[in-house]
Amino acid sequence: MRKALSAIGIVLLLLLAGCDFKEIDLRIFVLAIGVDPGEEEGTFKISLKLAIPQGEVTKIDEKMQILTEESPSISEALRRMKSKVEKELDYSHCKSIILGEGIARKDIQHVMDWAVRRRDVQLIVNFAVGRPEALQVLQVRPESERIPSNSLILAMSGQGTESPFITSVYSFQLMRNIYEKGIDPILPIIEAKGKSQFLINKIALLDSEKIKMVLSPNETRLYNLLSRSNLRTNLPAHTEGVMYQYYTERSSSDYKILNTESGKATIRYHIKIKGILEESSSPDLVTHSKLKKIQTAGEKELEDDISALLKKIHKSGLDPFGWGLHYGARHFNNDTEMEVWKDLYAGLDFQVEADVNIKYSGLIK
Repeated sequence: MRKALSAIGIVLLLLLAGCDFKEIDLRIFVLAIGVDPGEEEGTFKISLKLAIPQGEVTKIDEKMQILTEESPSISEALRRMKSKVEKELDYSHCKSIILGEGIARKDIQHVMDWAVRRRDVQLIVNFAVGRPEALQVLQVRPESERIPSNSLILAMSGQGTESPFITSVYSFQLMRNIYEKGIDPILPIIEAKGKSQFLINKIALLDSEKIKMVLSPNETRLYNLLSRSNLRTNLPAHTEGVMYQYYTERSSSDYKILNTESGKATIRYHIKIKGILEESSSPDLVTHSKLKKIQTAGEKELEDDISALLKKIHKSGLDPFGWGLHYGARHFNNDTEMEVWKDLYAGLDFQVEADVNIKYSGLIK
């Protein structure tokens, strides 16, 4: 019996087709994809940023190429672009998908659906909005860049710069927040500044389809302060006509939804910061008592700025922080909890408490 099964197994193996494998020198790697509106109504302009392997590990400057194609279908555009190169397009190293602002202000669901379904595009690819369009962002090549599109990858992943203005959004997060009740998606905005520089210091707030609001750089920093721990940045404090800046060594933020039974909910935020005095516009010595005044002034400014941001977001009707998801996780009537939250959201009130602890006044010789 065993011999018969072994013989059948060998025959089946002989019938299998060979694997569809291509050597690395027969591939071109797609590192970033840009999606813009096409010139004709209802079409997409798809751009691919390609890295061409050189075969020499000591080579300093790698070659790159950008392909562009228009089509009513993203998949069709990619198939057509295969006719423009002599090697196989490989998407396994794709780390960024840039949506042109024209797409992001109209409808992102089509592109998002394609990116999630595509078998060789990873779910950890970074999504962002390209301003004024995705193609111009892909064409940017900073002087410090040695590998094509590596500057975007390092900036968006946090492996390189640690900017308080940059928020990474992966495709699985974007897909989840588009369809999840009680939370709305966000996307970072990448602005092309000529051919050798980009700027990432704003985020766009979206509903389930398109951009509804863009936060300023300072609002983006405050959003990141509320949404992730240990944000490394500087914050202002003004007292007695002097401007101070303190650096945040540690930061944390949490909130509670209170008084939901009364029919009018209050969201109370508590922000804790431990920092170091980094800058002063006055040459006067910073004493312990003055340090306390700086802390108090910093707390008041931070509370006012965050309150203004929360009210602005609430006025837009969006919920990028997931307050509704938080409420639904603590109330267990799945049939009515989101309807109840919708009524509570309309009359939301906010309380912000900041606890700033400036440990010392920096180093002065």
